[in-house]
Amino acid sequence: MKKTRVMLIFSLVFVLVIASIVFAGKSDITTYKQFESSVPNVTEEMLYPEFWIHNTSDANKVMAAPEEIEEFNRVNVEAVAPLADLENYQESFTKDELTTLITDLSSPSSSKRYKADGQLVDEAYYAVLIDNLNLDGLSDVNNVKYGVAVRRIEMKTFPTYDRLYSSPADYNIDRLMETVAYPTEPLVILSTSKDGEWYFAQMYNYLAWIPSKDVAITDKEVLFDYVNREPFLVVTDSRVNSSYNPLNAELSELQFDMGTRLPLATAGEVKAAFYDQNPAGNFVIKVPTRDEAGNLVFDYVLISRSADVSLGYLPYTKANIITQAFKLQGERYGWGGMFNGRDCTAFMMDIFRTMGVKLPRNSGEQGKQMTTKYYDMPASMTLEERKELFDKMEAGAGLYMSGHAMLYLGEYKGEYYMIHDFSGFSALNGNGELVDYKNWQVTVTPVTVLRSNGKTYMEALYGAREFVLE
Repeated sequence: MKKTRVMLIFSLVFVLVIASIVFAGKSDITTYKQFESSVPNVTEEMLYPEFWIHNTSDANKVMAAPEEIEEFNRVNVEAVAPLADLENYQESFTKDELTTLITDLSSPSSSKRYKADGQLVDEAYYAVLIDNLNLDGLSDVNNVKYGVAVRRIEMKTFPTYDRLYSSPADYNIDRLMETVAYPTEPLVILSTSKDGEWYFAQMYNYLAWIPSKDVAITDKEVLFDYVNREPFLVVTDSRVNSSYNPLNAELSELQFDMGTRLPLATAGEVKAAFYDQNPAGNFVIKVPTRDEAGNLVFDYVLISRSADVSLGYLPYTKANIITQAFKLQGERYGWGGMFNGRDCTAFMMDIFRTMGVKLPRNSGEQGKQMTTKYYDMPASMTLEERKELFDKMEAGAGLYMSGHAMLYLGEYKGEYYMIHDFSGFSALNGNGELVDYKNWQVTVTPVTVLRSNGKTYMEALYGAREFVLE
């Protein structure tokens, strides 16, 4: 009897301990340190957005109203060449104009390139790709067409699914990978590849080759009536999926990435069931699909009401910028969108798209070409002078060095911090030796974290931008 009583007491204590862990809540999870991070000067509590939101002033103050954001986008379409107003896009191109656009993108690399199997590509390989550009098939005058992406799709340098790498061991960066288009993304189609399997297409911030099987063709009026319809949802998680559909594989668990705008079905379009599923507890989303001829046909998918989405754009605040950034923390780096992920500038772009702010696709365009409040950091600027600039800078600013974009989080105890999607960093070990660490993900680091050359990221910055008009 005594032994049974002891066992009962032990069991009760065990259950209470487990319960205290389970129900401790998110605020206590930072007390659990699973391992020693190789990232210097980053503590456990810094891995949560609340830390940085509480660390900044006026975190919930709206920095720009919707009409001001529209003006911001309009001004930057005019200032940054790769940004395009698709509703007022050029209706036709001459053969020479289109040839120039295509060959500016689709030209053989002067550096060595290797296939996934390690084979070095040669001139004969590029000759096949160039032939598929269909330059000889262009007309004297080429009218554009309009389309919309029906799923997440890769956009490439050449009309090919091949991947090319800088070395046989480099699987992280496909040198033919440009970017991705998300479902519901409007497109202007400029030309078609010789094999008919690719379109040379313009999205709002990029021009590249896109698989034709993933694009639904329509006319201009129908396209923009759809993409501009209200009300709409915006995906505010790293990604959400539509519900499983056992009757239509094309619509089953369709992926929508952060920042995707999803037109809602009207009350008149909502039925008692969609593919045998009751819409109760869901949002009904109107999505583009293709008929057998590749033309646009609308259908509907369901997204749970508990999904991380917003009805309309999020308010443009520092708190929302930081919150959105941390939803991508730990995500695997994906050059141009490889590995179902993002790279450094897509990380920035998708965060701000949730608030309706449209950024260019590449780091040089974001850092050097935009019309925004700018902090210039010439190479001659000392580290102390750079720190003085950071003391004036708002959390949520974009930081830029050659080929890389980062998001500023703020200053804490004399150190400046950022969150960014990057390949690696360096740090000094106990013997004062510089050690390189791979990263390949979204991570919080100090701005003074070291690069492989022993210099800090802060020293490499050429500027920073707050994404508001001066």
